[in-house]
Amino acid sequence: MKFLNSRYSIFLIIFVIIIAILSVPVTAADIGGKASLISNFTYLDSELDNNLTAELELEWFLPYDFPLNIQNRAVISLAEAREDNFELWFKKLYLKEKLGPFDLSLGRQPISWSYGALINPVDYSLGAENLEEESRAKFVDGIELYYPINWGSGLTFVASNLENQKDHKWALRGRTTFKGYDLSLSYVNTPVEAAADLERYGLTAKGDLGPVGIYGAYGLWQSDEIDYKIYQLGTDYSYHYLAGSQLYLQAEYLRLEGLEGDISAFDLFSLESSTAAANSSDIKSSLDFINTNLSYEIDEFSSIGIMTVSYLDDGSTLFIPNYSYLFSSNLLLELRGSLAAGSEGEILGGDAKGLEINLSYTF
Repeated sequence: MKFLNSRYSIFLIIFVIIIAILSVPVTAADIGGKASLISNFTYLDSELDNNLTAELELEWFLPYDFPLNIQNRAVISLAEAREDNFELWFKKLYLKEKLGPFDLSLGRQPISWSYGALINPVDYSLGAENLEEESRAKFVDGIELYYPINWGSGLTFVASNLENQKDHKWALRGRTTFKGYDLSLSYVNTPVEAAADLERYGLTAKGDLGPVGIYGAYGLWQSDEIDYKIYQLGTDYSYHYLAGSQLYLQAEYLRLEGLEGDISAFDLFSLESSTAAANSSDIKSSLDFINTNLSYEIDEFSSIGIMTVSYLDDGSTLFIPNYSYLFSSNLLLELRGSLAAGSEGEILGGDAKGLEINLSYTF
């Protein structure tokens, strides 16, 4: 259908869907969500490309006396860049119930073990939430059992890809507090095709040290072919001005060890603007990164900031500036850029530049 290839038709279709939904009387439940128009500009090899995507997120709020606790959020997407323009998928579609002493979640659900880091090397799904952005890797089909021990402490069991017993992924995680610090210990078992399972062990800690926050992580990845170690240490600080604005600073050090000339398994960054095309022979057995975040909340309507990821050995850096403005309680404009500063072949080098413009309306 040729009209689906028109960027203006995409927006019109989404607009018509929203009007149709809001015009239908709903008595047993309420429907809410978010409509977004996303324009992605990419400048590469002296060519400017623009891909337009329209998304409609819908959530059905069941009445309070409904016998089941069903969490749901569907996403309808129309994108120029895809061969099949139309896509329907679920961020959430799961049953949440008490099962004896356990809290049970069964179905498509968000699973992410965030602790405030810009890059999370010990998450259930790598790249689920990095650089303050969530990816579709966060939403998995599976089961989660949570056993609360006391306030701030509990045990979690997660399993996904349950339709195939030989290929399912599973994890155990414990979390507690000790002297004001939030601590967690995790184990993730991931099947690898034609190889022994990849086992990932993770330890995180987060708390306050005087006026600043500190956090850290240790990761160990092991299989028949790899033996990787990951170290992370970070800090953050926020300052509130009398006028109501706020300044936020964050910096973290990330070290990857045991690469042996291959970084393909370290799917931590999801940095589309970076070439990440360094030759295997150029990769050292360890990589060291410094990641930073500087943001300034101008007022209750607008904020501006910049994040960076820097590889210490060659100095290549990825800059990610961002700006947001809230026109009203419902209409939000977000700008997010990306610029790789480094030569071709460096870890974060290349001449790709990107800009994402996201206009969203919440209803």
